[in-house]
Amino acid sequence: MKKNNLHTLISFIENEEVRKKLLLSEDRIKRSFDTLFMGYNLKAEDVLNDVVHVNNYTGIVEVKNINFYSYCEHHFAPFFGTANVYYQPNEIITGLGKIVRLVKDVHARRLQIQELMTKDIANDMMRVLNCKGVFVETTAKHTCICSRGPSDDTSETTITYGLGTLEHWYLKK
Repeated sequence: MKKNNLHTLISFIENEEVRKKLLLSEDRIKRSFDTLFMGYNLKAEDVLNDVVHVNNYTGIVEVKNINFYSYCEHHFAPFFGTANVYYQPNEIITGLGKIVRLVKDVHARRLQIQELMTKDIANDMMRVLNCKGVFVETTAKHTCICSRGPSDDTSETTITYGLGTLEHWYLKK
């Protein structure tokens, strides 16, 4: 993050004493942002890279309850929740931890909209692993809903997206 961009962010705080303290934390803030938004430096191919070839696989692989933390690109406010990823392999499978990293490290660690994050996870699984089908479900709590606007800290948002043989997986659940 460029120094002047951080100063712009800090300028929203009108208390001069607080601003001076934040400027002393500049390196810590930069390191934090480097971690929070490291997904821009990763691609699906970077994490879905350990594959095993299979023949005639007809089952469905489920990786559920993947915790993620992200930032809303509309409000620059955090949202967090869980993702469930289901896929039906074609000729290759990947390590289960690789799917977790796709959700947490590649997609959630970017400025996001939950609907697009869910869709992009499914598209990457389909494209990189050449799956027969993929279904992704995310459920999240948005702090922009909790702390501003409706000020409702009990609501959760669930988004689903399916492709191929699992396009309508939610109808079977």
